[in-house]
Amino acid sequence: MDTPLPNADPASWATRFAVEQTRRAHAEAALTAAEATSRVLEQQLAAATRQTHQLAEQKRFFETILAHLPKAVAVLDADFRYVFINPAAEPDPVIRQWLVGKTNLQACQRRHYPAHIAQQRQRAFNEARQQQREVTWEETLSQGSQPRQWLRRFRPVLHPDGALQFMIHSGLDITARHAAEQRQRQSEALMREQQAFTRLVMDTLPNKVYVAAVDGTVSFANAAYAAARQEAVPASGSETHGSEVPEPFRDVAAWDQQVRATQQPFQVEQTLAVLPAGTRYLQVDKRPLVRGNGAVEVLTIETDITALKVAQQAAEANACAKEVFLSRMSHEIRTPLNGVLGMATLLAKTELTSAQHEYLHTMQRAGQHLVALVNDVLDMAKITTQPLSFEEKPFDVAFTLQGAQQLMAALAEEKGLPLLLTAAPVADSHVLGDAYRLHQVLLNLLSNAIKFTEQGHLELGMDVVEDTRSTLTLRFWVTDTGIGIAPPHQQAIFEAFTQVSSAQDRLRGGGVGLGLAISQQVVRQMGGELEVRSALEQGSTFFFTLSFPRATVAPVPPVAEQITYPELRGLRVLLAEDNLVNQWLATVMLEHWGVQVDAVDNGPQALARLQEQAYDVAILDIQMPGLTGLEVTRAIRQHAVAARAQVPILALTANAFQADRESYLAAGMSACLTKPFVEAELCRLLGQLRRVPPAT
Repeated sequence: MDTPLPNADPASWATRFAVEQTRRAHAEAALTAAEATSRVLEQQLAAATRQTHQLAEQKRFFETILAHLPKAVAVLDADFRYVFINPAAEPDPVIRQWLVGKTNLQACQRRHYPAHIAQQRQRAFNEARQQQREVTWEETLSQGSQPRQWLRRFRPVLHPDGALQFMIHSGLDITARHAAEQRQRQSEALMREQQAFTRLVMDTLPNKVYVAAVDGTVSFANAAYAAARQEAVPASGSETHGSEVPEPFRDVAAWDQQVRATQQPFQVEQTLAVLPAGTRYLQVDKRPLVRGNGAVEVLTIETDITALKVAQQAAEANACAKEVFLSRMSHEIRTPLNGVLGMATLLAKTELTSAQHEYLHTMQRAGQHLVALVNDVLDMAKITTQPLSFEEKPFDVAFTLQGAQQLMAALAEEKGLPLLLTAAPVADSHVLGDAYRLHQVLLNLLSNAIKFTEQGHLELGMDVVEDTRSTLTLRFWVTDTGIGIAPPHQQAIFEAFTQVSSAQDRLRGGGVGLGLAISQQVVRQMGGELEVRSALEQGSTFFFTLSFPRATVAPVPPVAEQITYPELRGLRVLLAEDNLVNQWLATVMLEHWGVQVDAVDNGPQALARLQEQAYDVAILDIQMPGLTGLEVTRAIRQHAVAARAQVPILALTANAFQADRESYLAAGMSACLTKPFVEAELCRLLGQLRRVPPAT
């Protein structure tokens, strides 16, 4: 408490007291205000401290993120000096610390980058600052053994007034992506090259190639197709519509539908009338193309086969002309030859002197040789035009071998040559095959051996090469001690119309060089190869190997028909033959057997007799004036009277082709007899035909 001054005026004291109270009140108010201000400052300081702490935390947070980014990040100031570098940009912490405050040029020099790298970065920095936008570029850095490709970015951070505050520099290693892009570019370039090559190939093809989409439109076509658009060649069924669609186009549309429906390839030959070129022939191949979405398109390849077709037609015409010529030649030779050999047969039945018998024997052998020659020519013609047909029947191969030896032994004996048979034993010699063709080859080889051997002997042999449960493989050979063949000529003898020595062959009565050529072709078509081992004056051996399937059943031996001439006595026969010599010859033979013969020399007469009279058998020549034997046969088979319509008809023909025989039988004839015929064969066929029951 303040002590009042002594002797003070009370009023003065009161005034002074009031002043003092006022000062005290002001002081207390100031103190209170100061305390309030202090508390505010303390709060502000605490807030600032917290904010500083938060900013530090945020800084550590962002630095941590930047430090762990796989992407290189650096912060640059306005002078292009480093402020911050993350580990992805520089893994070495010492270098990172050194870089802070350094310029771009200093950093590039420290890392030994080429000068153009620093220059490129400086240009990009200036561009980003001036244009205030992000700038991107790529750069290649030599790091280690392999260069690395980097994608760089400068992104400016600006003050509110537009001035540059910081520049964010980021980098991404795009080496793998760059390599992938390079591979992609190379792959695309290769694909383009392949597509161009494929297109070149497709456009070079003479074939028209195109693809028809599901709606029928052409989605792909090559140059040949485009060039042919003006021709009448169908491309797809959708290209023309309505009732006026040409038939070829309608066919193509139907074919496309078939391929889409079945998803199977389709091939057809198409004939088109294209003006002014004329008829064109196309081979059309269609194949389904199943796309990834399941849609089925149709790939079409059209090949112009006009030239091939024309050549084929010409070849067929030539073959037909050749066959007609050979048939006519055969007819012209066989017809008079039939008269010659037939007369020789009749002459042999008369009383002859020994000299006359020798003359007759020579004439018969010459005629038989001529028949063999004609048969060889026809066989060779058949072989060169088409493959031979082979039977697959059970037969005894040992029996066939023995039959060939027995048949040729007499001919060999005439020259004083023994014909030996050497056959290895076979437990079961029953096989499947064509006994006739095997017999034909063996006879050809034996005939040649006899022809070219003057002394010594001949041998026909068979060895077993392999004997299994399913097959029997045999080696056949014919050996002679004749003149032999020089090695240079050994292959030529298998060619048609080829002989080693034509002069020698003529002296020996040789043919035209067809026997071995025919035998070689027959053996080849049976799966073997005819070969020869020979030397001049040391004989020859011809051999071949064939495999035969085993026969499951033994062959049934043929039963020889016992037909005697008395059985034919009283038989009524119509004989239609325009060649008077052959007509007279056949009449004499038939009447000698007691057959009643009614002979005519043309087709109309033959048909009239068959319609008017009943005959047991009719013998019809194929080629006759007025009507052919085939025409007479077809006509009489239509007769209202069954007995007339079903008369047995024997075709008498000089045509020796199998196709001719088949056509005669198809026309209704009962059997065929080829000129020149032997008396026994005519007798056998008449005996068969008279036993044929009437057709029902």
